[in-house]
Amino acid sequence: MRPPPRRIAATLDRYVGGVRIRLTILATVLLAISLAAAAVIMLLVLHRSLLNSADAATGARATEIAATVRTESPRGLDSATLTTSKDLDVIQVLDTTGAVIAATNGDRTAPLVPPAPRGTRHVIDGARIADNPAEYRATVVGVSTPTGDVTVVVGAAEGPINDVVTTVGILFASVFPVILVLLAANTYFLSGRTLRPVERIRAQVAAISSSDLSKRVTEPRTSDEIARLAATMNEMLARLETTRTAQLQFVGDASHELRSPLMTIVGLLDLSRTTDEPIDPATVTAFLLPEARRLRGMVDDLLLLAKADERGIPLHLDDVDLDDLVGTEAQRLTQLRTITITTHITPIRVRGDHDKLTRAIRNIADNALRYATTTIDLSMTRNDNAELGAVTITDDGPGIPPEHREKVFNRFVRLDTDRQRAQGGSGLGLAIVDEIIRAHHGTVSIGDTPSGGTQVTITVPTADD
Repeated sequence: MRPPPRRIAATLDRYVGGVRIRLTILATVLLAISLAAAAVIMLLVLHRSLLNSADAATGARATEIAATVRTESPRGLDSATLTTSKDLDVIQVLDTTGAVIAATNGDRTAPLVPPAPRGTRHVIDGARIADNPAEYRATVVGVSTPTGDVTVVVGAAEGPINDVVTTVGILFASVFPVILVLLAANTYFLSGRTLRPVERIRAQVAAISSSDLSKRVTEPRTSDEIARLAATMNEMLARLETTRTAQLQFVGDASHELRSPLMTIVGLLDLSRTTDEPIDPATVTAFLLPEARRLRGMVDDLLLLAKADERGIPLHLDDVDLDDLVGTEAQRLTQLRTITITTHITPIRVRGDHDKLTRAIRNIADNALRYATTTIDLSMTRNDNAELGAVTITDDGPGIPPEHREKVFNRFVRLDTDRQRAQGGSGLGLAIVDEIIRAHHGTVSIGDTPSGGTQVTITVPTADD
């Protein structure tokens, strides 16, 4: 079962419409609680302050009378000493039996309090005279006089004090609802005005269709959270537009690349069906098998890139000797084409996937073999301080212009240079290399040589010895 605060929040979410109303309710409730707490504190402070004032007044008069009766008979006190004021309501002098021997206006009714021992002084709250419902706050002083011990009692009625506190409380109770209504109206208005740009952004985003992501929301000319929200929405729309454009281009490029081998295979099969003659082995070897292998290779590459996009390229990690991979690749290149292959091999061990690293090096080497004129160089370097190992494959072909060196890692990219489709390849090789090396926390970079060739370098972290 959910705790009460969560149930309350869920109820508000269910029955209270929007953020604007919720903000208004929240602000009103918080202010009501704050005002109630402030009112209680203020009333308590006011009550205590009035009681302290009453105690000060009764205490001062009691001290004055006590000083007088120490040298004079209490029965001979003049009327001025026993006269009350607006702060004092009762003055009595009691003997040891509790009888009133002197009082205001000679009123010798029942005593307000019992007699007190000599030398004592205290304050009594809620003191009452018999048959009188009024309550008093009295200062009581026990005094020794020439005629015996007496008790001086000076009291102030508590009714006026309570009336003042009650009046202030009623005033608070009358004013606070007006304040709450004004705050609720002000909060509702200001929150609506503040949220209006958010609603405008929402409406603009809702109006943008998936087929046209070039539109953007209007950014306010402020530097607040709303402006940052609009800027973030525009950045997200730009990323979505870029992703959609890349997806459309990818689908188009993939369709075009797959169409060529499929047309060759389907064309030969249609020719065989039309002429009612079987396809001879030479045609199978020269056309069908190469196109089928090319088609299979592109499908495999596309599946690998799809996995990379979904959750990254899966790796089977183990200790891999890069020098063995480079040496094997150099031997393979020697057998494929009559061309000079040079190597500069350094022992380097990395933590990685043997098959994936082999594929990355082979893709770069195949690229170099496709465009090299006379020479391919495979070199290795090791940076022990940075714990990095590098493999560099250099060819003396036409090279890649600097402005295109980042583009070649995109899928199905072929540059309008001497490196063209006529040389073969699917346009996915370097994209796969980039994904594999990034999965190994490494980097791929492209440079050039003094003679104008292409230099591709992969750098990966070395394994701990």
